[in-house]
Amino acid sequence: MSIASVLATLIPLAMVIGSAIFAKSLKRLSWLLVLNVLWGMLATYLVLEPNNWVVSLIGYSAAVSLLIPLIEETAKSFPLIWLTSTKRCQWYVDGAILGTACGAGFAIRETWFDLGGQSGDFVGLLIARTTSTNLLHMGTCTIIGAALALAARRPWKSRLLISIGGFLIAGAVHGTFNQLQNHVEGSVGTTIVGVSIIVVTRGIVALGFPISRYWVRQDLERDGATPHEEHVLAGGHGTARVLDDFSQLFGREAAETLFELINAQRALGIARHGGHDPNRILLLQGDVNRLKDDLGPSGLLWLRATTDTDPPSPFWSHMLHLHHTAETSAS
Repeated sequence: MSIASVLATLIPLAMVIGSAIFAKSLKRLSWLLVLNVLWGMLATYLVLEPNNWVVSLIGYSAAVSLLIPLIEETAKSFPLIWLTSTKRCQWYVDGAILGTACGAGFAIRETWFDLGGQSGDFVGLLIARTTSTNLLHMGTCTIIGAALALAARRPWKSRLLISIGGFLIAGAVHGTFNQLQNHVEGSVGTTIVGVSIIVVTRGIVALGFPISRYWVRQDLERDGATPHEEHVLAGGHGTARVLDDFSQLFGREAAETLFELINAQRALGIARHGGHDPNRILLLQGDVNRLKDDLGPSGLLWLRATTDTDPPSPFWSHMLHLHHTAETSAS
């Protein structure tokens, strides 16, 4: 494999991995990301015959602007129709990242094909692809993945409308890009579209953090947590400092438990506000309660003191009850 092909592969993959790390879902979605990248590569073969048939039917200009974008977006995103409704895909941010992986696979295979027919310097082509077409394929699939995940647990009418809307938006962006690409002066335009769509879709992923923190704070407030407990357990600014202090006092293992509790609260908040199955919500609530118990009475008392909670907040009542029961049994 040439240096050009290696770079054409690594750059999109780095964007997929970076997005998953940023969204704190790389470990949970890792094997699905690999499969989606491979599917995206396969999709470049699947669209050849339909694309050629559409061109012969309505002509090249109309095909690349209207139908070919929809054909390619459907082919690239096909696994997302199922994956976004599984337990692995917890909410729209997961769907967006899975979509990015599908688009990356498609972009990688297309770039390999273009580089194979390049006899001169590959640098210009690689830069052009990286700043336009690659970003387009990843961005449009991100939109579809987010839309499908957002719709996954809604009533069928809303699910259908949101899903179709995602495909139509992606197809419209793709069609606009293809129209610009057909003009000599369109290279700047395609770069603008490519960069814009990837900025917007990365914003979709980034927006997940304040949304999920808001959901978690709502749940914690309902359960009687104090403002500082909400701040720490919702993963706000300053959480890292609390974890460092906790680690110094109670050890790394205890700090990891507190970190798991923060993540479990986030998963529970997403499930409650994302329309998940009640049985799954009960399982997540059980995980949260177990992690509260694992913190131990000393960790509980320290956190309670740190959060200036007097009297103890109702949020910890589950653990306080267990601790009181244990003391009674011991005596």
